[in-house]
Amino acid sequence: MARFEDIHGRDESWAVRDTGAHSRTVRSMFARIARVYDFMNHLLSLNRDKAWRKRVAARLDHDAWEVLDLCAGTGDLALAAMAAGKGRVWVAADFCPEMLAGSRGKRGAESLQLAAADALALPFREIGVDAVTVGFGVRNFADVRRGVQEIARVLRPGGQILVLDFFRDDPAGEGEARGVSGPIRILLNAFVPLVGRLVGRDGSAYGYLSNSMAAFMTPREFIGLLEEHGFKDTFIERQTFGIAHLVGGRLDK
Repeated sequence: MARFEDIHGRDESWAVRDTGAHSRTVRSMFARIARVYDFMNHLLSLNRDKAWRKRVAARLDHDAWEVLDLCAGTGDLALAAMAAGKGRVWVAADFCPEMLAGSRGKRGAESLQLAAADALALPFREIGVDAVTVGFGVRNFADVRRGVQEIARVLRPGGQILVLDFFRDDPAGEGEARGVSGPIRILLNAFVPLVGRLVGRDGSAYGYLSNSMAAFMTPREFIGLLEEHGFKDTFIERQTFGIAHLVGGRLDK
């Protein structure tokens, strides 16, 4: 990921110049680790990822009908929404079919509608869904701005966006906007690639995780991007000392 400034002079270190190459690299990486993805998520987060997904599900409106989970991976976030009784139709979309295949056999997976789809060019109608969730996927978008535009396109007015991710630390942030402390981040940066190499058998993939966190947006920067695209009632909710953040909002009517 390249660090550069946009025409307004804002730092956009999270932006990617060669979006095609980035997408191909990320898709190939997830295809390689699809079989160990769930196990590694639980191991690296000490099972906290399950609680984080439940928190996303708890934030969904009770009357949401169609829930679209982007970068759905093996379906865990969509299944968490289902288990919480949120939604009536659940679409799990991911641009890596190998990841979607990992949902097979999970409780409730037979009720998921699986879609091999790129978040930057969604094959869904405009104003079609009540809520869009993204668990640890926005950080992998080749073009975050374009991804948010697509989400806004398919959401109905008043619909929700809920994004759970490892945002970059915001040293100037306060309260819910603050990230983990420097020593914890240093530990994560060393621990994740090591475990990925020893247990996941793919050090480069889990090295990417650490690098992508360092190059991603802060929660406040992402809130700013949401507001640029018509979202209001935005919020930031820290998860586990700021290791992860839940960021969301509602598309203005």
